Amino acid sequence: MNATRSVLVTGASSGLGRHAAADLAKAGWHVVLGCRDVQRGADAAAWIRGRHPDASLEVLEMDLASLASVRSAAPRLASADRPPLHAVVCNAGVQVVDGIRRSADGHELTFATNHLGHFLLVRLLLDHIAEPGRVVFVASNTHLGPEHSYGFPGPVWADPIRLADPERSPVDGSPKGGRQRYATSKLANVYTTYELARRLGERRITANAFDPGLMPQTGLSRDYPPLLRRIYLALAPVMIRLLSRAYSVEDAASALAWLVDSPEPAEVTGGYFVLRRQQPSSPESYDQERAAELWRASEELTGVRV
Repeated sequence: MNATRSVLVTGASSGLGRHAAADLAKAGWHVVLGCRDVQRGADAAAWIRGRHPDASLEVLEMDLASLASVRSAAPRLASADRPPLHAVVCNAGVQVVDGIRRSADGHELTFATNHLGHFLLVRLLLDHIAEPGRVVFVASNTHLGPEHSYGFPGPVWADPIRLADPERSPVDGSPKGGRQRYATSKLANVYTTYELARRLGERRITANAFDPGLMPQTGLSRDYPPLLRRIYLALAPVMIRLLSRAYSVEDAASALAWLVDSPEPAEVTGGYFVLRRQQPSSPESYDQERAAELWRASEELTGVRV
């Protein structure tokens, strides 16, 4: 299989990212597995090749919690000898429920990983994305609030500079506070999607958000207490069968790959997709003043400028 297009998938060593990477490789893309742990990335590549022997893959070391790591990875991706980069999937994410942690740059870890690292990555790669191109941010129904996410606490928005500051976080270090920070970071992903779509103007690059629904099989529960995590994972198959917005990793990954590869959504930009259906995001997420403020603050926090 001779790939003619490249796609970067962050957080590709496990879960949604690994399965989406496998689906894209099967569809004929050259897939760059963006991974914090190179060995786990190599294991993911071997797993994909075990299913698709002709897969065109490479592993790129990238820690979204470190701005220096993102700055190091982006030019290597832009300059290496591979098919043109046509798509970026911003999938990597963390959920911290055991206190407030700091990133390598001293920012609050959830906001830094889920938002700032991806913001910087996309900004550094925009001039290198071939047209027609696609940028997809993996969002979450947690940004919609507890009534739409089975009681998961909703976002708590504030000045983005404050959201990035562990000392000024608007929520505490409790498990509930950790979930609120996660939902807030996912709201930031939606704001970034919509603002990027506006700023791309006439360029033939689309920016969309993808909501995979509740995926109880993924590794986002890895920071939960061991007993709670075992119970949660044991109940995952039942949850997928019984809950209307719960999906298997395989089904969510197939839909994510569809959003990257299919001609159907090719003309849609600034959209919010729940699997393969475009749907409204939260009313809060359409606040353009907040989105523009977040963009400016993110430029300041990451040190990137036009």
